[in-house]
Amino acid sequence: MAASTSKLNLALCLLLLVSFGLGCSGFRKPWRTYTPKPFDSKEWLAGDRIERGRMTTDLFRSRKGNAKSHEEIAALLGQPDRKATVEGKEVWLYKTDIGIMDALDNLPISFDEKGRSSMGVVRGGTISIGVKDDEL
Repeated sequence: MAASTSKLNLALCLLLLVSFGLGCSGFRKPWRTYTPKPFDSKEWLAGDRIERGRMTTDLFRSRKGNAKSHEEIAALLGQPDRKATVEGKEVWLYKTDIGIMDALDNLPISFDEKGRSSMGVVRGGTISIGVKDDEL
């Protein structure tokens, strides 16, 4: 009886270690949903990377982040996780997780010379709806 309990405890311990390891290495967390959902500013502001990732497509398609001032974007999405400069433009980056390993880590919001926003980051005339951490 004691040997079977030890084996069961070992199996549970190994399962927990594997689950934790997979979760930390970028695999989807099986206890979370990654299905897309409509953008909601309150949920975005209160949510984590996964909740933000679920709303990213709708936010981009709806263009709710376009033609806004810095203050309006901060009210809509909160303060950025990081700021960068790309081709002379200020870019605000918001961490997201869409559940795909090695996917784009950030939703970028670019500001033009007049301080108006546009979804994505523009490089050489190309708009990117997401940016990896190591690309900036």
